[in-house]
Amino acid sequence: MSRVAAILGFLLAIAAAAAAALIIFPAPSKTLALAAIVAGERSVLIIAAAILGAVLALIGSRPGTRALSMLSVLLGLTAIGIALIPPAQALRLAGERRIELDFGRYLGARLDTEGPIKAEKTVPYASVDGRELGMDVYVPRRSGAAGTASAAVLVIHGGGWSSGDKGDASRFSRWLSERGYAVFDLDYRTKPQPNWKTATGDVKCAIGWLKQHASTADWNVDPKRITLLGRSAGGHLALLAAYTPGDPKLPPSCEAADTTVESVVDYYGPTELTWDYAHPSRPAVYDSRAKEEGFVGGTPTSHADLYRLLSPALRVTPAAPRTLLIHGGRDQFVAKENADLMAEKLQAASVRYDVLLIPYAQHSFDFMFGGFSEQIVEAVLLKFLEGRPTGSASAPPEEPPPPPDVPGSLPEQGPRPLDEGAGKDSK
Repeated sequence: MSRVAAILGFLLAIAAAAAAALIIFPAPSKTLALAAIVAGERSVLIIAAAILGAVLALIGSRPGTRALSMLSVLLGLTAIGIALIPPAQALRLAGERRIELDFGRYLGARLDTEGPIKAEKTVPYASVDGRELGMDVYVPRRSGAAGTASAAVLVIHGGGWSSGDKGDASRFSRWLSERGYAVFDLDYRTKPQPNWKTATGDVKCAIGWLKQHASTADWNVDPKRITLLGRSAGGHLALLAAYTPGDPKLPPSCEAADTTVESVVDYYGPTELTWDYAHPSRPAVYDSRAKEEGFVGGTPTSHADLYRLLSPALRVTPAAPRTLLIHGGRDQFVAKENADLMAEKLQAASVRYDVLLIPYAQHSFDFMFGGFSEQIVEAVLLKFLEGRPTGSASAPPEEPPPPPDVPGSLPEQGPRPLDEGAGKDSK
């Protein structure tokens, strides 16, 4: 019996150590890169497995199994040490940002992919090339005074511009609606490729449609308080659409007189396509070059002008809307430097922005709904949507803080980062 306990303890220790390795080392495949999300955001499971393995190893420690048991304990302690890094870093960041984390939610965190939360309804916003495009609608659960229009959030899914669908993060969309926001999760054309014009045009079409249908029997939206929120390739499309209203080279795919938005949120999207192409992800994990070639229709060498046209970092002007950039420090799909490049351009153009860099978060980390990283995003995002400062407590602004914001307004001294200290910390 003691030998069995020692062997079981060793197997658990090996499994815990292997899972912990995904937190600090690049994954060799896409499957393991996705597993790294769970390893980093649910590292408490690694700790539990390591402790159980060590206990079993000690129970089974006998003269014939002592070396195996000691190895199991050593592996377990190593796994625990590594597994403590992501939550420790999250707690540090939460402290800097004055965010209270819910440990109960962390323990019960679950994947937020394709349900089971369903939207109240799906409405069509355009019919193009024989295809009907729709939006899932999450009606606000609470709002201000009776008759007060709600702010709206247009959600744009990821998928490398070539796949994916609306409804991927339905729990988060419902969470936003419960806090008073009307959420519209839109579909856009991913095929045929190259689809740079159709995908961007569909996003702009959705903005225009929402402004034209801001007030209905089902929702009452303020057309001046619309935020684009995109993930990965959807983050790129959100930035591009937000920064290029009225650009004749990137027109909406339907009649849409006004496609301006009040603010934009980018979750780990590529921002400078030529730079991103020159610094690709590992093809075994995610072939970022192939994704960009499919979207644009060629390489930066053959389509240099298009790569510049479609790079949000190169489309920033002082008229750009407030911007929130969210990225994981361990992103293996889209390099975190994309957020830094974007922030530099925004700062140079005096556009209000903030960068939220979560040190040990992977690409798509927020799909672990309720995890510490996702809780931090929730708190920062709500402040951003409300127009409040979002920066860290440890790096106060160098200038006196602006007066309370009205969404869409700018401080009298001119636009600046939402929190200059946070912007510097993130670079």
